[in-house]
Amino acid sequence: MGWLGLTLALSFLPLAQAALLVCGTGAALLALLDPVWALYLLVLSVPVQELVQLPGGLTVTQAALVLAVASLALHTLAHPEQPLRLGRLFPPLALFLWTLGLSAALTPFSPTEALRETTRWATVPLVYLLTLRAVGTARGGWRVWGLVACLLAAPAADAVVGLVQFWFGLGPASFLVGARARAYGTLGQPNSFAGYMNQSWPLAVGVATFALVALLTSTPRRSAVVALVGASSAAALTGAALVVSFSRGGWAGALGGAVTLAVAVAAQLPLALRRGAQRLLGALGVVGLALVLLGGGGLLPAAVAQRLDSLTSNLRLFDARGADITPANFAVVERMAHLQAGWNMVTRYPWTGVGPGNYSLAYTTPPRAAERPMSVRPWYVSRGHAHNYYLHSAAETGLIGLAAYGLLIGAVLVQAVRACRTATTWLWRGVAAGGAGIVAAVAVHNLFENLHVLNLGLQLGTVWALLVLAETREA
Repeated sequence: MGWLGLTLALSFLPLAQAALLVCGTGAALLALLDPVWALYLLVLSVPVQELVQLPGGLTVTQAALVLAVASLALHTLAHPEQPLRLGRLFPPLALFLWTLGLSAALTPFSPTEALRETTRWATVPLVYLLTLRAVGTARGGWRVWGLVACLLAAPAADAVVGLVQFWFGLGPASFLVGARARAYGTLGQPNSFAGYMNQSWPLAVGVATFALVALLTSTPRRSAVVALVGASSAAALTGAALVVSFSRGGWAGALGGAVTLAVAVAAQLPLALRRGAQRLLGALGVVGLALVLLGGGGLLPAAVAQRLDSLTSNLRLFDARGADITPANFAVVERMAHLQAGWNMVTRYPWTGVGPGNYSLAYTTPPRAAERPMSVRPWYVSRGHAHNYYLHSAAETGLIGLAAYGLLIGAVLVQAVRACRTATTWLWRGVAAGGAGIVAAVAVHNLFENLHVLNLGLQLGTVWALLVLAETREA
């Protein structure tokens, strides 16, 4: 009778509300039963975070975060014999979060915005700890398989959206490249979309590569075949979407990620394959360098070659105040103006910055008497970040925060090396190599953008935790 009554009650609700109620209840029950389901939901929610509004104005990602906190707390308290694992990366994560809190407490601008940005960053150690808790258990390798599948499926699905946008020219006029449009997926901006792809394709290539190695050097297994087909498909989709995003920073990040991934793969290959792989990488490196130096050598589409040629302009330093603005150099001059504004913030508030999340407010606030404005004439409208996350971090959290962030990235790089040295099974070798490629791709891409936005930290924090597990579970 209970089930019949519930069914009758649902039948009187609109279809959308009934489906939302059923799916939400099911997700909550699964998350409370096992934290791994909350983790899967978090990772899968990133592409749809702005597409679905839940009651109370919550996004899907915010609701998933509530479930994740509840599940992590419940299972930690319910199993005191299994203390919460912290791993090597938690101390630098906690230190960076502390510097954010310090800067938020001392901000001369908006404490509310500072608290919001600090809270956004707190989701990274949360998903990191949740991954260690949910996947670090010895109960079943299916958890790892499921998590890797989610980390590849969500970006691949968004990549399909981006490829459709590119092919049919769907997007604002500012995104158009001839008859096509720069891919931006569900994230709204091509550069952020490219950052999301850079957090996925190296993992897909790493898993596909070592699945292929396993098939060539050992008894074929169904798991390796499935992984090869699935990861190769994800790599093709996310790689193609990255290309058609026409994000110069994304392309530079992909180059850094590809070099690191290649080194990590070559270092872990069996001796019988290592020499051939080194020769192949050397040949590809020569060809790639030649194409870059020759501007594509006429082999690349004109739009791609033009974007590659303009990449060097983004690395040149000049004074935006005296620049003649033309349609051709508009984006470059605007970028330099925001870099200079970030530097002005560092020089005025060198130790603790203007406060997390306060870049735009500091940029637009009129200066006090005898003070120079933060912004650079005539660029009075903020784009939200300094077009370089390292400078952006120094502007918002000061030199103390920049040092803590540098320590965090250095610790992650060291952890990637440890994971590549320790991993023994083909799956963990693929995860370790792919994770190393993601770390490098994000580090290089952050020279041009701020990738710690739009809850992309959930994908990144999960990958960091997998690098810890690749060492500890395989040791």
